[in-house]
Amino acid sequence: MKSTFSLGKIAGIEIGIHYSWFFILALITFSLANSFFPTANPAWSAAARWSLGLTSALLLFVSVLIHELAHSVVAKSKGFPVEGITLFLLGGVSNLQAEARRAKDEFIISAVGPATSLALGVLFLLVLVLIGGDPLASTPLQSGVRALSPLHAILGYLWFINLLLAFFNMVPAFPLDGGRVLRSIIWAFSGNFATATKISARSGQAVGFMMIAFGVYQVILGNLGGLWFALIGWFLQSAAGASLREMEVDAVMKGVHVRDVMRPSLASVDPGMSVFDVVYDHLMQDGVRAMPVCEGDRLAGIISLTDVKKVHRDSWPATPVREIMTAIPVHSVEPHEDLSDALGLLAEHSIHQSPVLYEGRLIGMINRADIIEYLHRRKELGIGSRNA
Repeated sequence: MKSTFSLGKIAGIEIGIHYSWFFILALITFSLANSFFPTANPAWSAAARWSLGLTSALLLFVSVLIHELAHSVVAKSKGFPVEGITLFLLGGVSNLQAEARRAKDEFIISAVGPATSLALGVLFLLVLVLIGGDPLASTPLQSGVRALSPLHAILGYLWFINLLLAFFNMVPAFPLDGGRVLRSIIWAFSGNFATATKISARSGQAVGFMMIAFGVYQVILGNLGGLWFALIGWFLQSAAGASLREMEVDAVMKGVHVRDVMRPSLASVDPGMSVFDVVYDHLMQDGVRAMPVCEGDRLAGIISLTDVKKVHRDSWPATPVREIMTAIPVHSVEPHEDLSDALGLLAEHSIHQSPVLYEGRLIGMINRADIIEYLHRRKELGIGSRNA
């Protein structure tokens, strides 16, 4: 998930904010300012209610960030690379670059998040009690008009919402933490990661569809809060379905290497060739999106449709390739690498193709279209993984 901007690093972990986060921040602020805080103390002015709503919403996301940091810090301590943490519409996500290799590791990494939210909820509850607050009277569950202090109201909201987050995340529905805990337990007893993933993902889909149905039912009854249930349910079933599809693709790609799919070709263009000649002699004629640029047998860069479109058409004949090409270093793969790793590289960097190098020499190109076509042919022919 791409972030709109970075907040910096904590414990060496990049923290980013997705644009959708601002929408949920505004929505939670609005909800608190117009529902919880007016009943917490009707004497507060509108400005005070909105200020308290914004403060509480920001503290909620600080809690979510701490939850995700717990996942990431534990993952790093076990040797798993962590790309970063992104705050978005439905909370936050830790971007781990690899799946756990052992059921025990996945259990610990997954369970530490809800445990952290539970600890935060208990901490806020203890602070509220120590300053003389009534835990139940300070929560959004309490109906009726009250006369809380700002601190009591904020602490009441935070202990309640963190406990809610802890219990919700432990629902055994993949990709929630509870779903990952379920997968780790099934994995540990069955010894089969694929089976564990399939069961936990199916559970996630079932829970997601039930939440959607409940949310729609609530909307029909006139409770617009049901939209949240429907939205979260849609996210759960979509993410669980995506995990199943990813697992199926991984199974098909198992044992397949870059050399099995790449286009072995020594065709390349010279850095001094004009953009005009590259377009009409290669990109148009060969039906490719990019051409490698070589000096001798060594890769110098890549010229793609994206590079060409940056130059006005009238300037193509007088513009040499070297002026617009993407020069080395470029993202490349080697022939012995797994096809799944190559596809991950293309997706991660939002590129369509990559040169295939062997001992620094260009031996071919691999692109998304060829990978998709290869997988489609294997599926159509009913061919599973090579190791099956």
